[in-house]
Amino acid sequence: MILDARQDGAPRSLKTGIAIIGSGAAGLTLALELDRLGLDCVVLEAGGDGFDKSAQEFYRAASISPEDHGPVHMYRRREFGGTTSIWGGRCIPFDPIDFEDRPWIPRGRWPVSYDEVAAHYLRALEICKAGPNLFRAEEGLPGSQAPMVEGLASEDVILDRIERFSEPTHFGRAYREQITASKAVTVLVNAVVVEITASEGGRAATGVLAKTTAGAEIRIEAPTVVVAAGALETARLLLASRSAKACGLGNEKDLVGRFYQSHLEGEVGEIQFKAAAERVRLDYERSPEGIYCRRYIWLSPEAQRREKLGGLLIRPTHVSIADPGHGNPVLSAMYIVKDLLVPEYGRKMTSTEREAAGRLASSRSALFARHLTNVVLGSPRLMAFGLNWVRKRNLAKRKLPSVVLRDARGHYVLDVNAEQTPNFDSRVHLSDQLDPLGVPRLHVDWRTTAQDRDMVARALPLIQKGFATGKAAEVQFGRAPADYAARLTRIGGHHIGTARMAASADDGVVDANGQAFDCKGLYVAGASSFATSGFANPTLVIVALALRLAQHLKDARQG
Repeated sequence: MILDARQDGAPRSLKTGIAIIGSGAAGLTLALELDRLGLDCVVLEAGGDGFDKSAQEFYRAASISPEDHGPVHMYRRREFGGTTSIWGGRCIPFDPIDFEDRPWIPRGRWPVSYDEVAAHYLRALEICKAGPNLFRAEEGLPGSQAPMVEGLASEDVILDRIERFSEPTHFGRAYREQITASKAVTVLVNAVVVEITASEGGRAATGVLAKTTAGAEIRIEAPTVVVAAGALETARLLLASRSAKACGLGNEKDLVGRFYQSHLEGEVGEIQFKAAAERVRLDYERSPEGIYCRRYIWLSPEAQRREKLGGLLIRPTHVSIADPGHGNPVLSAMYIVKDLLVPEYGRKMTSTEREAAGRLASSRSALFARHLTNVVLGSPRLMAFGLNWVRKRNLAKRKLPSVVLRDARGHYVLDVNAEQTPNFDSRVHLSDQLDPLGVPRLHVDWRTTAQDRDMVARALPLIQKGFATGKAAEVQFGRAPADYAARLTRIGGHHIGTARMAASADDGVVDANGQAFDCKGLYVAGASSFATSGFANPTLVIVALALRLAQHLKDARQG
């Protein structure tokens, strides 16, 4: 059932076997699976049934460094369903190499194996509504040309891997009916957890203290507490829970909030396809189940091991939308809308786009004039695109994930998503500023390393060399690979690693099952517990690990 903690008659105290903090991908997956396994739980969600802009105020940080991290509320939502309410739907698994002991990646070892996590991918994809566990084009898109383009003789460059896309699934909406009907799951919305309670000395979890925004207290008694609030809020709650232990819970080794990771993104060159357009597979394709899938460029695990590289993927995309010289009315319309209506676009704009904007016009108004000219002259094409977009994106239940525009010349920009290595000095920690309920706000101090960028710089020539083994495409660099790597943007959209799992308390906050080393019954679920970031969007692995945790809690209950 779902209850609103603000309403008269809402419980002010509850006793349960398991308390779950957060109702996003990790929290709701865990609750659904516990329900299936016959275990009771209480889920506490700080937000309400839908989005409330005022609730986002609780996420505001005291300070953020560097600036290109962006406001910490931007990629999070305080509502039932959590950040799945704005999830783009991309599902990519972590690979076996992600779980290997890679000596060149500092503290890069997971305490769990690939097989232990991959065993839950099929069920995780089912929950995400992203189809079967098939991530090679020849399996997931049968009957279609497998590689992005044929003819490469390289074993380093892989072109037949696909990413799968959810509807995208808003977990709060998709599973509301099931949660409402459950007799084992109780969800309290508008219940803001302000502290995790523990026994004297913080040796065992005893429950949680929550408040409504009006200050009414709700106490949950539970021997098992799972923090599934996202990597930023999870660290904040662990550090702020100081009644039983001054350093916070799980923090005896001063590791909570450290190893904060995300992904490096940006343009890293261009590609000129020489094969006929119908032989270049760049578009989204529908699988036999109706799932949108798309190919990407990947470096093989063998190449990663040989060259001591981190994970990355590269997607060909349209040329810079900031440059009106493309003459494309759709791209010009995108630029105008993003610049006028999306305040964070200026922060996310790539260095190439910034340079183009400054080089191509003497003023912002002059640049806009050129884009408006493209829009006016190309209005019939823009209208046709708009109608198709509304049909496939706004009206469809399973939505077209994004804009993919074909270039008549076969010329595209290469966009990278790269792994960040675990860094002890990259962290979030508490400030002296308090939110309206008295919980300290965060300082965000996100730090990348020279190694992060060096690995990208060394990977780019391998990509170029791989394509040079065939005649279907040519990778081109307008500047040195190291220069591209230096310009990568730290978007900060994926929050990872602040309560990482490890084999021992010297290297992490939680063990292989997600339980805090220094506090019995206190667990962490979600990307906060990831040992490494990988290159993949984290949602699928978050769901898989939540399923694994549910089975562990079931086994622990049986004793």
